[in-house]
Amino acid sequence: ALITMVASLLSKLHGEDDDGTDEIYSNATVCDADPLDGLAAHFFDESCVAALTCDDQAMLYLFMYEFLAPLRVEMVSFFQCYLLVNFMVVQQGGIPSTTKDDGKNTRWNLGCFAWSLWVSCVSFQWVTNLSSAASLTFSYISMEAKFRPCMVELESGDALLNMTLPVMLFHPVLLAQLINTLSLAHAILTALFVAGVKLDPRAWLLRYAVAMLGPYFTFGMGYFLVTLSFVFAYVFFLPLFLFGAVLTTALCLLLFKLIMPWLKGKEQDDQEAFAKYEKDIQEAAGEGCLSWCNGRWATLWCGNAVCGLPRFARAQLREVLWWFDAGEPDEDEDVLDNNAKTGWFGVIIFGIFSPIGAFRFISLRDDEERNKSVKTFADLNDMMRVAVLALTTVTLSPFIICSTWSAFYAYQGVGNDASMEFIADVYHHTFAIFTGSVELPALDFDFTVLWKDAWHDFITMWDFVKLAPDKLLAISKTLNGASFGFGLSKLLMSASAAGVVAVMQLFPDHWGLVGGSNVPLGDYAQTHADPGAFLANLSSLNDDAIDSFNFDFGPVIKKDEDSQYVFSVKEATISKELFRFDLNILARVFEEKLKGLDLYECSGMQGNIKDLPQSITDLNLCGCK
Repeated sequence: ALITMVASLLSKLHGEDDDGTDEIYSNATVCDADPLDGLAAHFFDESCVAALTCDDQAMLYLFMYEFLAPLRVEMVSFFQCYLLVNFMVVQQGGIPSTTKDDGKNTRWNLGCFAWSLWVSCVSFQWVTNLSSAASLTFSYISMEAKFRPCMVELESGDALLNMTLPVMLFHPVLLAQLINTLSLAHAILTALFVAGVKLDPRAWLLRYAVAMLGPYFTFGMGYFLVTLSFVFAYVFFLPLFLFGAVLTTALCLLLFKLIMPWLKGKEQDDQEAFAKYEKDIQEAAGEGCLSWCNGRWATLWCGNAVCGLPRFARAQLREVLWWFDAGEPDEDEDVLDNNAKTGWFGVIIFGIFSPIGAFRFISLRDDEERNKSVKTFADLNDMMRVAVLALTTVTLSPFIICSTWSAFYAYQGVGNDASMEFIADVYHHTFAIFTGSVELPALDFDFTVLWKDAWHDFITMWDFVKLAPDKLLAISKTLNGASFGFGLSKLLMSASAAGVVAVMQLFPDHWGLVGGSNVPLGDYAQTHADPGAFLANLSSLNDDAIDSFNFDFGPVIKKDEDSQYVFSVKEATISKELFRFDLNILARVFEEKLKGLDLYECSGMQGNIKDLPQSITDLNLCGCK
């Protein structure tokens, strides 16, 4: 995952015969032929470009290459994988705990320090991500200011590229950087919640996403519809979209149907094997100070380090992929039935294939069917929502951008032949992989940018009016490198906190310095999004636990004056379908202190009614299966 992240964050997009930016400038033959060909040539006047100096021609060629290359089908697939890998890396390691595992939530000072460093690294990663996106935007402004006289114009006098800028908000590079900040914001909000800050990470993440991307997507899609570009999209570019959507679907099905079922199927066995190892290693360690330094302990430890590698690998994958879960239809539902557009099938139809799924949504017969389709996305966990947003928008990117270009190119009145030639060049560019030309980011392991140029470039880029486009592109890459560096630093903070706990636990007399283990983002997010998981993890029922449960799911649990409890899902602020756990959990948590239980229409509940506490005097199980 880290190597893939390096490839994306420190990438330099090279052409088929390009070995680097410096060689572009030192290539004296660049002026011997037209530097712009294919799709790029439609946006600039040929005679004007030919009159430019060799350096300016090379600069323009480099910018247009960086501008157009991400729209190729292999690059679109790369950016989707890049985002998924970034989401996985953010989950890796967990959040340093700020309290001790002593049952009293005693503050752990060393953990608080590690937590502060962890949050700082994620915050700086968020800043450098946004700054890199800003530098890319500034590079276009600089290019437009320098080469505006050479840009092809419409009859209104506006440049063709400028008139299509609103849909360039869907450019894959910008989408990747902006959507990646959602995963970082999710990590920061979860860390604040872990530290005891009273906030709802799910609600605040939604507010952040709406504030940042709401106007962004609304303006871009509105422009796409108002200019009638969608007509060109459906008439000329539907095959382009379908090809990308099929590749995205294949990636999703790989995770939905192969990897995740395999990980879940092995989870119980892995947990039992690890529990047995923990028990054996504790028995071998004994109770005396440093008694773990014995042959049996060393044999068990080394044996687990070697034979436990597959189990360890699966555990790591579960930690970083916990969020890839779209839910499944009920047992009595057919995934293709009109009433069951839920789970992975709904994500694919109404998300990835949204230009076609929109017509299917409109054709649904009644509100109940449409509500089930909406619940497909409403019931997803936070990170899965971000992932669906990423996969959907990146898949749509070439479809929206290329069709808008085609529409405005046709609006010039250049004639059918010229318009069809433009469309042909779009297809030739996006599907160039089938001609033997493959474009993927090259690896560049220059980690020195974190302390050499990052701060200087961050300050310099704001004076973008005075900078050349190629300089701003270089700054964007530097900031991407800095973002990767902060990502590594975050993992180092997690590993350091976990290492301190692991080492101190080897000493029976650790003088009370051992703190709590790192909190996995997945475990914490799942616990506070799933009422069943929350109750299952409770060791005892107290007022703090009740307040936390009610904060997450609504005032479901109420304590009366007689110290008896009422559990009513009617007061829940989440979907009743999320109450899908075994009745044994309620019996274990409340024991004989539960006098009222209302599970009306909680069809996902499991277990036997005979397992419920005998203290219940008011019971409502209508709608439960």
